[in-house]
Amino acid sequence: MTPRITSAAVLLLLTTAVGAQDTRPANFDFVEADRRMDTLLKFPEIKGDISVVMSCFARIKASGRMNGTSCYLQNNYDEPFARAVMTAGKKAKLNPAIIGGKAREVFLQFRVAFIKEGDNQTIDYYLNPGYEENVEAYGARHVAGQRVIGRNEPWNDACPKRAKWLVWLRAYLGPDGRADKPTVQHVNGVRPTQTCIEALENTITSSLYTPTLTDGEPVPSTFIEPFSN
Repeated sequence: MTPRITSAAVLLLLTTAVGAQDTRPANFDFVEADRRMDTLLKFPEIKGDISVVMSCFARIKASGRMNGTSCYLQNNYDEPFARAVMTAGKKAKLNPAIIGGKAREVFLQFRVAFIKEGDNQTIDYYLNPGYEENVEAYGARHVAGQRVIGRNEPWNDACPKRAKWLVWLRAYLGPDGRADKPTVQHVNGVRPTQTCIEALENTITSSLYTPTLTDGEPVPSTFIEPFSN
């Protein structure tokens, strides 16, 4: 069966709602059918019924190209689904994020749900990483805020380049697209120095964002982004 994007109506709504402000998050509703994710993404050959949700991320260029697409693996069974997303991401294009009428490169966190019931296969997309507090407040279909990636961000020079490390940056993201009150959670590898932590916090608070949207309206939310070398 042909995979489908069931969130198209939501994408159309959010594009229309924020278009008057010349601001729009990146979305999968690209106009050229042969470059869309729902055309390129193929359901892995799996026997039996299944339901798998992959949490993924990518840098979305100002041109709409996906770069560095990757997915988190919860177990080995997720591997063919993650590989399918990453393979499609090499050719897919999105509608790029627009801020102030200008296309900008952003860090996109999204989920892909693979569902197989008998002969029916569906692939659904969520423009948010599924963070519990945001889902509880705004539902599974809200559109998470997207951070604009700067050319030379403060953390690039201040944080370790060789030793492996991973942290999560958590912040309050206002409906005006401004981030505040960042905190750093060390996850893996070496612990970043205070200089690195301050540079990460500065990166978060000085960046531009598209706001989180629910029913096309900007709302306050929790913003979380992983950083590593």
